[in-house]
Amino acid sequence: MTSVFGRFRPVRIGLALGFGCLVVGSAAAQPAGRIELSRMRPAGLLVDDYSYMTAPHNAYYFHHIDRLGFRLEPVKRAGPVFPLVRRERAVAATYPVGGRPVGLEEYFTRNRVTGFLVLHRDTVVLERYFHGANQKSRFVSQSVGKSVVAILIGTALEAGKFASVDDPVAKYWPALAESGYRDVTLKNTLQMATGVGYSENYRDSTSGAARIGAALVAGSPSFEAFVLSMKPTAVRPGTAFEYQSVNTQLLGQLLERVTGMSLARWAEQTLWRPLGAESDAFFYQARKQPDTCAFACFNATLRDYGRVGLMMLNGGELGGRRIISSEWVRQSTTPDADYLRPGPATAGGPPRTGYGYQWWIPPGNEGVFMAVGIFGQAIYVNPARGVVIVQTSAWPSPIGEGGFGAERAAMMNAVAAEIAPR
Repeated sequence: MTSVFGRFRPVRIGLALGFGCLVVGSAAAQPAGRIELSRMRPAGLLVDDYSYMTAPHNAYYFHHIDRLGFRLEPVKRAGPVFPLVRRERAVAATYPVGGRPVGLEEYFTRNRVTGFLVLHRDTVVLERYFHGANQKSRFVSQSVGKSVVAILIGTALEAGKFASVDDPVAKYWPALAESGYRDVTLKNTLQMATGVGYSENYRDSTSGAARIGAALVAGSPSFEAFVLSMKPTAVRPGTAFEYQSVNTQLLGQLLERVTGMSLARWAEQTLWRPLGAESDAFFYQARKQPDTCAFACFNATLRDYGRVGLMMLNGGELGGRRIISSEWVRQSTTPDADYLRPGPATAGGPPRTGYGYQWWIPPGNEGVFMAVGIFGQAIYVNPARGVVIVQTSAWPSPIGEGGFGAERAAMMNAVAAEIAPR
């Protein structure tokens, strides 16, 4: 996968921009044109003009997935809401583009941002919405949902549903012994080091990414059948990183098998309720798709994504409620092999971003880790500064060709440095 993290020199802090904590950035949402799933070409989900995933339609549908006619699986909230303190603060941050500083307002426009939330510990410093979104909008996670699934693997492991991350996945799903996952462990799957034959090329309508996307939209094949169809390659499991959405889909299927619950129900019981979420979330998939889409299909409000980030920032705890162990958080955000560690730029390319258990680890000395999804979705966690930033966007292309990923990293680092100087 082409990295969504790019190259940017250290940012400047400059032009002051004063914002209230909550500003709705545009009028009532209006679609650029109605999308009907039956008229879409399933394999063209990420490339065709007529798709809810592509511009200009994505600026509306990325926070209106529930209006497309998909089968929705609710993740219900319950109990007390974890409170977020609202406190207005002026935010000043710029990053360089073409030798000039770019501030937040231009950044929001350039990156087609639909929602932007900055938390300093439990305090809302900045909250903005655009393209008709608002505080009640539930935004599609894209692959930010992979990091949510990793949390759910942690809760299942600690509940004794898995014995060890070093167990072969076929121990929990014997049919995998006849697939490319025959010698793959749970840890290999979490670290995107399975060695199965699958391409995450978003611009190739014959790639693995296109085929799993077609299964999401059309409902066929089942995700279970798709996972079982994976073939081995010459790459031994546990020796090389290759980002593959099918691996997270496997994790979701395994969770349902070991817990005896739907993925949504397990998420509800072990994450969403103890988290103190303020709104229900949901997973989506085609009405004809019998399995839950685990790899990219979670939807939640900006603030509840922020609570997920705060829980990770706090070592697996929020509001006095332990959700996962601090050790699971550490393992999830600490690459433990050379091929997974972040590194400096080489041969004119961007710096190498590291990978843990479905979380990205950018280079740097502040312990930053991120959940990242195509078209600009992200949860940024900076433990050194106690900062969490959530961004939802509708980039014009999946991985932000033209430097959007680098801009996002640069801006988030600048905002964190501004609101929590060291």
